[in-house]
Amino acid sequence: MKAARYHGKEDLRIEDVPEPETRPGTVKIRPAWTGICGSDLHLYLEGPFPPAPSETEPHPLSGETLPVVFGHEFSG
Repeated sequence: MKAARYHGKEDLRIEDVPEPETRPGTVKIRPAWTGICGSDLHLYLEGPFPPAPSETEPHPLSGETLPVVFGHEFSG
């Protein structure tokens, strides 16, 4: 599947990524639209800011490192 992945300041790439697995207690959906929130835009334009992840420092809550996928805001 295609995903917009953030690699760093002003570096957003559309890349092929594996489809996520459906685990117990989860569902797979096919969103019609996705978007980015204001903090995603700030991250893109200004670069990482705490607690944003980097290539070497993971996000303190999610444990993710760069690149990350934007677009957790979606519609139907």
